[in-house]
Amino acid sequence: MIAAALVLGAALGGTAKLAHGAPTAGARAASPVYVAPEAAPSAADRLDWQARDWAMACMSCHNASAPISAGKAVLPVLEGRPAAELMATLQAMRDARRGATLMPQLLKGYRDDELQRIAAYFAAQPAPSGVGKSSAKANPANPTNPARTAR
Repeated sequence: MIAAALVLGAALGGTAKLAHGAPTAGARAASPVYVAPEAAPSAADRLDWQARDWAMACMSCHNASAPISAGKAVLPVLEGRPAAELMATLQAMRDARRGATLMPQLLKGYRDDELQRIAAYFAAQPAPSGVGKSSAKANPANPTNPARTAR
């Protein structure tokens, strides 16, 4: 009975007292329902939530199931691609060294450190099954955007 009161008090986080008035201090640590907190993840293991949020904007077009793609490899899939490759492409489009349609305008608001975080986020994601390192293929019909297919 006393053990049940200790466990219940510890589980509820309260400051229960035994029937004779003794406080249950330390009961939480001694309780069989106590679970030690997990060690905090290292900085390398933590997800960069801001980069994830930025990347979600990219995913509205750059994934195999995006409405613009409708399951076709129209735009390159970004997950699993090397961060350095993504970073070089993003900077080139932002700085008008590589032609594209919408991307230069979308990228103008990002600094290099933000683009690096986005590239690192995508590089850390597994590539979708059935998709090679880059789903973009050269297209002579549109040399400024090699991912577009001729219609």
